[in-house]
Amino acid sequence: MFQTLASQIGLALVSATCLFAAWAGGRPQKIVAAICFTAWIASAAMQDLSFTRPDYDTLVLDIVLMVVFVTMAIKSRRAWITGLAAFQALTMASHFAMILDHRIWPKAAITAYLIWSYLVLACLFWGGVTGLLDRRRVAGDANREAGR
Repeated sequence: MFQTLASQIGLALVSATCLFAAWAGGRPQKIVAAICFTAWIASAAMQDLSFTRPDYDTLVLDIVLMVVFVTMAIKSRRAWITGLAAFQALTMASHFAMILDHRIWPKAAITAYLIWSYLVLACLFWGGVTGLLDRRRVAGDANREAGR
């Protein structure tokens, strides 16, 4: 499943980002980190490495992720979750582009898929940083209140 150097680097990046977001953030970051890590592993396990047809299994997984992330974005209205949902929608669009137009070179669709997937991770990292800053701000407010 993770035989190439690129896939091993991707796994390390996903793991580090998800761990950081889960550690630094609040409940939304922890939930999204768990979902992203699980989905990334599931996606890698379901991949058809022959690149001869669209990955319908991964498409279904990405549709479920998009629905979850869009629902979270509507409920929370946090910018990092909105970005996450938008990039997940673009990930799904890459699947549909390859299904609808077979002239799209599979490696081009896969490259687009990877770019959107890494931007999803960037939004999760942003969420972790936001959670860390919120935690520090709350601690600073509590310290100021205790000093009065």
